[in-house]
Amino acid sequence: MPRRGVARALVASAVLSLLPAGPARAHDGSAGPAAATARQSPAELRERVRREVSPAEARLLGPEHAEAHARTRLAMRDEAGRPDSVRAARLDSLRESQARTNAGFRPALYGAFTEYFGSPDFGAHTALLPTGKVLYSSAPTGAARAFLWDPAKGTAAGAFTRVAPPPTPLSPRTRHTLLPGGELGVFDGDGATGPSLVFDPRTESWSRGRNTAAGRRSGVAGGYGPLWGTRAPAMERFPTLGHPAAATAAASGPTGGRRHDTTLALPDGSLLTASGAYDLHDYAGGLLSPAPDLKYRQLELHDTKGGWRLGPVQRLPRGHHSNALLLPDGRVMITGDELQQTAHDPDLHDGMPGSIEIYEPAQLHQGPRPVLDEVPSEPLAPGARFTVRTRTPDRVRRAVLLAADTATPASGTGRRPVELPIGRRAGGVLTLQAPPPGAALAPGPHLLFLLDAHGVPGIARWVRLA
Repeated sequence: MPRRGVARALVASAVLSLLPAGPARAHDGSAGPAAATARQSPAELRERVRREVSPAEARLLGPEHAEAHARTRLAMRDEAGRPDSVRAARLDSLRESQARTNAGFRPALYGAFTEYFGSPDFGAHTALLPTGKVLYSSAPTGAARAFLWDPAKGTAAGAFTRVAPPPTPLSPRTRHTLLPGGELGVFDGDGATGPSLVFDPRTESWSRGRNTAAGRRSGVAGGYGPLWGTRAPAMERFPTLGHPAAATAAASGPTGGRRHDTTLALPDGSLLTASGAYDLHDYAGGLLSPAPDLKYRQLELHDTKGGWRLGPVQRLPRGHHSNALLLPDGRVMITGDELQQTAHDPDLHDGMPGSIEIYEPAQLHQGPRPVLDEVPSEPLAPGARFTVRTRTPDRVRRAVLLAADTATPASGTGRRPVELPIGRRAGGVLTLQAPPPGAALAPGPHLLFLLDAHGVPGIARWVRLA
């Protein structure tokens, strides 16, 4: 079989061996596995889940998370019994309902969804690289499958490149972070010793790193101790062992504040909350159901004064394993949730099992944008003054730094804007000041945005903090 054919077959078999249920017929018209699932009682479905979870998986992930993965695999296998026309009809229904709903939202006030396209991976882990490309991979194999999307090349298949890492036994709880030099570090989340990988965005290649002394999860470091001005004495893991994090509190709005959502800070300091579900892969439509409550598609928009309102809706509802990233041009990329992507995939065999949708915040629909023409190429020392060039100096009122973002389910890094003082103005040259030592931004690559008086951002350029 040709190499491309082998790759497509592997992608298709991975999809079919992993994964929503309801009455259906197989391709030959006989009752398929999805029909059998639909006839089962809730108790019978729970028993299926129980049998699907292996003891090793339960130990690694914990009972709740392991059951969620098992439900996903069962649902995706059930989906394999449906003809493509069923999933295509579902996607058409979501497309039509999205268009009807979003017709009532003015882009200049609420933003707008502008693109929806296929991708070669589900995108449970995503990272914006200093080259402007996005590296993403899918659970449950951590970085075992990885792809680059180059937004500059558009949205067709040619905009994606596979960048396979060396074989590494990573658990589903891998964590990604950008290192000071701009490389992406991938660290195992569990185990006696944790494997690590490093991706170099300049050469677009992987290398094996040293094992960490123990499996790592999200950490909390820095800050102050009991007395103001004293440093906190240790790094802590969150949530602590034996004390799981509290469930997300319910919001006062019609979405019910939902779990497994993603919140991004936009350049002007406002917040955007995307995706979410009732619980893991349960969208209040029932166990293994591909027909969720569509209220979880709706964005929440939080202004800089703490108020919030509901915005337009996504094409797909996305919950567990979903992500959102801010791109350098100010757009937001939303992806993830392998169950919902598969349930609405018109062709499981085309090598594009995932999907990406693009949201343009309201600020991008509010008139001309400032232009940032030139930034320093050398790393910026803490607190140092530096100059940038702009052809629109009269339009610039603010300068904001945002760390390059990495996202993995339930966590993200660098999502905090830091405003830089603007000093001297001399024609198209602006003098800015880097954050002082110990500020909220770590060393490494960051996005520098120029904004006008209304918070409209220009296209960012990359600078590096020393």
